[in-house]
Amino acid sequence: MGDLIKFILILTFEIPAIFVSILIFLHFAVHHESRSKLKNHGWFILLLVNFIQLTVDLPMPMSFYYINRIWPKTNAYCVWWTWFEFSLNTIGLFLMSWISIQRHLFIFYPQTIFGNTSKKWILHILPIILCLSWTPLFYFMIVVLSPYCVTIWDFNSVICGIPCYFTANFIGQFDFIFNIAFPVMIIMFANVTLIIRVIYQKRSRHQTIHRQRHRRMVLQLWIVSSLYMACWLPMTITQLIQITLMPSFMIDQLETILFIVYFTPLLLPIICLSVLPELLTKIRSFIRKSTRDNRVHVAAFNGQMKRTTAKITIQ
Repeated sequence: MGDLIKFILILTFEIPAIFVSILIFLHFAVHHESRSKLKNHGWFILLLVNFIQLTVDLPMPMSFYYINRIWPKTNAYCVWWTWFEFSLNTIGLFLMSWISIQRHLFIFYPQTIFGNTSKKWILHILPIILCLSWTPLFYFMIVVLSPYCVTIWDFNSVICGIPCYFTANFIGQFDFIFNIAFPVMIIMFANVTLIIRVIYQKRSRHQTIHRQRHRRMVLQLWIVSSLYMACWLPMTITQLIQITLMPSFMIDQLETILFIVYFTPLLLPIICLSVLPELLTKIRSFIRKSTRDNRVHVAAFNGQMKRTTAKITIQ
C-alpha cells in the first residue's frame, strides 16, 4: 500500500470522525441525563482521548505519508511523536478493557457495587484515572528520559522508526505484553464471558433480569470492542509470534498491519453512535426531515417550471 493511498484513507475517514465526535460532545453538553449516567462516563472519556488523537496525533503520520519524510527532522519531534502516539494508543486500549470489565458490574451488580460513594470511587473513578496516567508516565520514562539506551531516529520511516528500548529484551517485551497484549486479551475475554453470563442468567429461573436492557448493553459493548479487536488483534498476534517463535513472521506485511491500528480512532466515533441511541435517533430524524423537505422543494420547483413553460408556450 503506497503512502499516498494511506494519506487519502486517513483523510477520508478523519473528517467525518471529527464531525461525529463534535456532535457527540454537543449531545453530552446539552443532555444532562446522558452526561449523568455512570455507564456513559467511560465512553465519553474514551471519545475525548480519541478526539485528541484525531486532531493532534494523526496529522503527524498524515504529514509523513504526504511528503514521504519526517518534518521537522529533529530528535525532539520524534521523541514527542513516539511518546504521544504510544500513550494515546495504550490509553485507549486500557480504557476499552476497563469499560468491558465494568459492563459486567453494571449488568450483574448495579446496586451492590455503585450503591455508596467509596465503592463508586474505587470501582469507577480510580480505574479511569489509572488508565489515563499509567502509560503516559511509563513512556515518558522509557522514551523521553530513555535511561537505558540512546535512540537513533530514522527520519525516513513513519513515527521515526522504533525507539531503542525495543531492543532491550525485558523492557520491550514487558511493554508489548502488559500494555498491548494484556488489554487486548482482556477486551476479548470480557466480551465472551459477558455473553455467556447473560445467556446463563436468561435461562436461570431464580434470577430476575431485564432482558431488553441487558441485550442492548451487551450489543453496544460488542460493537465497539469488535473495532478494537479487528484493528489490534492482527498486530498483537503477529508480534507475539515474532517474539516467541519466528522473528521474521509477516515481516513484509508488518507495516500494513501497523497501519490498520490507525483505523481505531478513525472509526470509533461513528461506531460509538450505537452507545447513544437518543443521538442516533435524532440524526436519523434530521436526515429524514431534510430528505422530505428537499423532495418538497424539488416538486415545487418542477411545478413552477411547468407553469412557466406553459405560459411561454401560450404567448
